[in-house]
Amino acid sequence: MIQVMLCDDDPFILKLAGQQIEEEIAEKKLDAQIVCVAMESLEIFRYIQKNPGEYLVFLDLDFGAGRLNGMDVARKIRELSQASKIVFVTNHQEMAMQVLQSGVEPFGFLEKTTDMRNLKEGFGRYIRMASAVWGEAKKTEDKDLLVLTIGIGETVNVRKSSILYVEAEKAVSHGVTYHTMDGSAVTVRDTIERVLGMLGDDFLKVHRSVVASKRYMVGMQQGMLKLANGELIPCSVRMRNEVKRWLE
Repeated sequence: MIQVMLCDDDPFILKLAGQQIEEEIAEKKLDAQIVCVAMESLEIFRYIQKNPGEYLVFLDLDFGAGRLNGMDVARKIRELSQASKIVFVTNHQEMAMQVLQSGVEPFGFLEKTTDMRNLKEGFGRYIRMASAVWGEAKKTEDKDLLVLTIGIGETVNVRKSSILYVEAEKAVSHGVTYHTMDGSAVTVRDTIERVLGMLGDDFLKVHRSVVASKRYMVGMQQGMLKLANGELIPCSVRMRNEVKRWLE
C-alpha cells in the first residue's frame, strides 16, 4: 500500500488536497492511504522517525520567509527515508530547474490549482506512478532473494547480489558452500550444475567445482581468478580466455 503524506503551511490547501486524494483513492480503488497531514515540516520528520518506511510525500515548495523551504524539507526527508518519493506542489513552476539542480531528485511537480479535476487526477497519477515504481523494485528484490535449506525445517536467506562464489565441497557428498561479500559461508546439499542454473547469467562456472559472480571478478593472478574482496579462486585453463573477455 502506498503511504501518502501531505505537508503545506496553508490549512485551506491542505484540507483541499486531502479531500481530493481521498476521493481519487476511493473512485479509482487505489491501494493507498493518507497517513500524515502536516502544516509543519517537524511533524513529517517526527512521523517518519517513529514509523520508518517508504512514503509518497506531496510537499509545498514555499513555506514562507524565515522557514525551511521545500528543498530543505526534502533533503531531511531523504535523510530519514531515502526511498521516499517527493512531489513538489507549487505555484512557482519557474523554480523547477532550481529544484532539479539542488540534487533532491523530486519524483515530480504538481501545480496548485483551483481546477479540482486536474488536481485530483494529478494526485492520482503520482500515486499510480509510485505504485508501479515500488512494485517493480519489490519484484527485483524478490528475484534477488535465495532461500537455502540447511537442515530439516531450517533455511537461510542469501541475496544473489551478495554471493562472491560457490564451491563444491570435497568433504561433503553433494555439498556446496556459498561464500558472500560479508564473509559468510553457507553449506547446503546441492550440486554445482544445479547452482549455476539457479543463479543465472550473472554467474559463470570458472572451474569444474566453482561458480563465480561476474560482478565481483576483478582480474587474473597466476592462473587464479581474483575477486573484489582480494580472494583468489581456481579458474580452469579452458575458462581463462572467457574470463579475460568478461574482464575486458
